[in-house]
Amino acid sequence: MILNITPNQLKTLTFFFVFALFSLSQETQAQTRVYANSATVSNASHVDNPANAYDGNLTTFANVKANAGLAAGLGAYNGYIELQFPSTLPANTTSYVKIETQDDLLNALLGGNLGGLLADVLGVVLTGSQEFTVQAKNNTTIVLQGDSFDDGEFATDRMRIIVDDAGDFYVMITPNQAYNRIRITNRTGSLLGLGAQKNLSVYGAYYVTNPANCGQPVFTSFSASGLNLDLIDLGVNGVQNPENAIDADPDNFSTLSFGVLGVAGTIEQTVYFEGASLATDEFTLRMRLTETLLDLNIANNISVRSYNGSTLVQDVSLSTLLTLNLLNLNGGEIISIPIAVGAPVDRITLEFSSFVGLSLTQNLDFFGVVRTAARPEITDPDTLDAQGCEGSTIDLFADTDVANELRWYDAEEDGNLLATVASGDPFTTPTLTTDVTYYVAAARIGCPEESLRIAVDVTVNSVATPTGDAAQSFCSYGGATVGDLIVNEPNVVFYDADTAGNQYLDTDALTDGTVYYAAIQDAVTGCESATRFAITVTLDDLCDVTLNVKVLLQGALYGTGTAIMRDDLRTQGLIPVNQPYDDSMDARFTHVGGGSETTTNTIINTNAGTSDAIVDWIFIEIRDTPTNVFKTVSALLQRDGDVIASDGGPLVVSGLPETFYISVKHRNHFGAMGLNALTVLNSEVTIDFTTIDDADLYSLSGFTGSNAMVTINSVKALYSGNANYDDHIKYDGAANDRQVLASQVLNHESNTNQVLNFSSATGYLSGDVNMDGKVLYDGAGNERVIIQNIILTYPLNTNGLSNYNGMVEQIPQ
Repeated sequence: MILNITPNQLKTLTFFFVFALFSLSQETQAQTRVYANSATVSNASHVDNPANAYDGNLTTFANVKANAGLAAGLGAYNGYIELQFPSTLPANTTSYVKIETQDDLLNALLGGNLGGLLADVLGVVLTGSQEFTVQAKNNTTIVLQGDSFDDGEFATDRMRIIVDDAGDFYVMITPNQAYNRIRITNRTGSLLGLGAQKNLSVYGAYYVTNPANCGQPVFTSFSASGLNLDLIDLGVNGVQNPENAIDADPDNFSTLSFGVLGVAGTIEQTVYFEGASLATDEFTLRMRLTETLLDLNIANNISVRSYNGSTLVQDVSLSTLLTLNLLNLNGGEIISIPIAVGAPVDRITLEFSSFVGLSLTQNLDFFGVVRTAARPEITDPDTLDAQGCEGSTIDLFADTDVANELRWYDAEEDGNLLATVASGDPFTTPTLTTDVTYYVAAARIGCPEESLRIAVDVTVNSVATPTGDAAQSFCSYGGATVGDLIVNEPNVVFYDADTAGNQYLDTDALTDGTVYYAAIQDAVTGCESATRFAITVTLDDLCDVTLNVKVLLQGALYGTGTAIMRDDLRTQGLIPVNQPYDDSMDARFTHVGGGSETTTNTIINTNAGTSDAIVDWIFIEIRDTPTNVFKTVSALLQRDGDVIASDGGPLVVSGLPETFYISVKHRNHFGAMGLNALTVLNSEVTIDFTTIDDADLYSLSGFTGSNAMVTINSVKALYSGNANYDDHIKYDGAANDRQVLASQVLNHESNTNQVLNFSSATGYLSGDVNMDGKVLYDGAGNERVIIQNIILTYPLNTNGLSNYNGMVEQIPQ
């Protein structure tokens, strides 16, 4: 199976390859090495410190000696040490013996099939100088043997010289039969002079029962074919510095090189893992080519073979491994080649074939191979199409094997590790501010190596911040709720904190001094404003209240026979645009907060011809106690008795307490007041003086509610006849109202003869008690008789006296 990834993903894996090399050595991987724990030697004098070879410490060694002896072989000997394991190892179990020769013999044998040629170049010989033999034995039976004088015996999958990242040499032994000991024999060759001695260091032998989970190769070797002694020159060809492909330096590399030799041949380097991979594991091979080789079809001259022991599992060319995204390579750049084998393997071989006849430098830099867990899978639909709200977090999910963990990052390479979670567990993102991509890699628990990172795109839905008045006032007694808060946008919810916090219900009561935080809630995504709009609430004890007042005037009802008043003053254009009341008329009309009300002729005449036509100005008192006027307002009275504001709208009075009394007064009528305090409900109060019960009317001591208002046509109305503005209606006696009529008639500007029977005293006059636009003292329908009849019919004037002095306004002064 071939693994396809993008160049950026390759860079990501390159980073982790580097990280892994720096972070973990072969000695710290989670594995179990079983060392040989006893030894026998050829002769005590032939082996120095034999116990060092089975002490489990690969930094100490036994010295196995060999001597050419004197003439005729006198005194010559070959030394050996035989290391025994605690138990018999099954067939095909690989063990490792760390050794060191006196000459550069192992460096030659490391080249596998090149061993003999390399020995000649290095100035050592495989026969006739120092020689050694390695035997795997089952008790006394030899099951596998390799001799240094035959380089081919150390170039097989059963017996091979390998090197670790420190440049130390090992014999890798894999017999096809069971064995329990390994004998290493040191010999002197026939070319050495008499008395010559050669030393061979044996550090120990071990096998692995619990292979390392982590994915760094431990050993390497190389080989070649198609080369001969004339072509071998380690300065330009062969494999240079093979251990650099597995060391801890990410910038180190080995070089597979043909130099400029255009001959038919191959060079290969193999890296070995202590233990087989999982079938799901992935590998990444890192290499570098020159620009000139990229111009050729180099991909077909490089292949990668994967083995499990001696069994070839996969053999693919670079051209097969490279995806379209990777074919556009740049010379001199390190490229990462991902490989998915799909079966357990324990070694990877990189093979480089030369171009025949090419007179260009043919080098391949090999940076090594790393083994990782398979990349995570993402199946969660909400992660595949991740959507988040600005200012919030979301959970992302990925899956890997239970033996692995998931590591989440903020960048495709490098970046910051944000979280490490188990497979299937959520990764909770940081607070989202804008569209963002997170990356997840799988890693075996406890290992630094990671898979390629998988990108997870998150779309962040942003919602605007509400706007409006940051300081809002409400009535403390108006039952104001969160739903009464005002912003300029729809779909708003409120919280008790600028972030997180608890959401209010619209029905929750507002509290004084509290800050409420508004967020727009998107109807489609459900996302809310990341930044909330703060509204500070003030609850006022004095509030705006709509007064729903209805009252009728006796004077304007004369001659109607209905409960709809006449609007003669309006039709004659006599109603002033400025409110007419002040304390110069009488203390009864002293303003508290009011007095500046004005209207327009347009408003006065808006509803002409209807029951809403304006009759006159009315004077409203708001009292916080029956005897204390808290506030006054002048308003307009309609024909049906409704009281409206001077601007033609509802009568809204600001700065009122929760409970109060209402009294209504008119300039030439008695006023009336409700007996009971009114309580504001939903920012309004209602009092209808036209239908009010007598028991609900305020009355002075000695009076009753039936004395406060007159009943006409089955409705109540204010008593008319109070021409002098005071709190009595009188026909005779001091300060009587009849005299006001006489005075206004006699002094009218049109009454040049000053006669009492003058019939044209028109105007906005208090003596006009029937409100027809003029004052009559004599003649038909005159006001004098109207006043007299009002007094005579007053319920308490039981003797029918014209000079009755007990008709008093039922409002406390």
